[in-house]
Amino acid sequence: MRTGLIRLLSSSMEKESVEASTSDEGADKIVIYWEREYSTAFPPERLKLDFHPHRPMLSQMTLDEQRTLAAGGYKVLPDDCGPVRTVGNYGWLIRCPADIKLRRTASGVQWQSPPIAQEERLLGYKTFSGMYVDLILNSGYPKLCCGVRLYYPKHVGLMMKDLPNHFYHHPDRTFTVWEGIKTQEYKRTPNQYAWLPDYEAFTANFLLQLHKPTTIKRGDPIGVILPVLLPKQFELQEIQHP
Repeated sequence: MRTGLIRLLSSSMEKESVEASTSDEGADKIVIYWEREYSTAFPPERLKLDFHPHRPMLSQMTLDEQRTLAAGGYKVLPDDCGPVRTVGNYGWLIRCPADIKLRRTASGVQWQSPPIAQEERLLGYKTFSGMYVDLILNSGYPKLCCGVRLYYPKHVGLMMKDLPNHFYHHPDRTFTVWEGIKTQEYKRTPNQYAWLPDYEAFTANFLLQLHKPTTIKRGDPIGVILPVLLPKQFELQEIQHP
């Protein structure tokens, strides 16, 4: 299993980039490629949620220093937790490519979305509705098509998840994202590049859970993608003491 630095590269890079990634320097890196399905799509970007940088980091203090700070009336916030800050800067953010409105009615989900014009379909992919919103067949749940296609190595999975701690960073958000992990066992999107023989293709389309009538603007953050280990690559064992 490969470990080490994970990079996200545009698939517009030439074949030489793939050959370079197999060199000694790149052998310990997991390289994920991406390209636009629609010209309106935003490029994936490193997730960087806002915190309060002026606050002291408790993880850099001794326990006695933390107690002294608390005794002085310091109010601890989730921002002070090192793991919370780490997850707020982990993975790649996917944004909405268009202005849309969604609401749930007695007859099902209704939406307003601009059509995806023929000239915008860079890879020729057309949604069933012809818009940026589709419905999972017979499910009643809307799927937001963000126009980004990714190519990931077969020895990892690619997880789609909601923004971490969205109740804190986006308390007025009226929807959540159904989370899932894409693996080679569930092949739906073809890999059209012969120079990526050990890669699977995947489209960043997010299944949404609506809580209220929802308006999403072009450029709004939707969810996060990140590579994960496959279940067969790890196990949990209890330490046995004599």
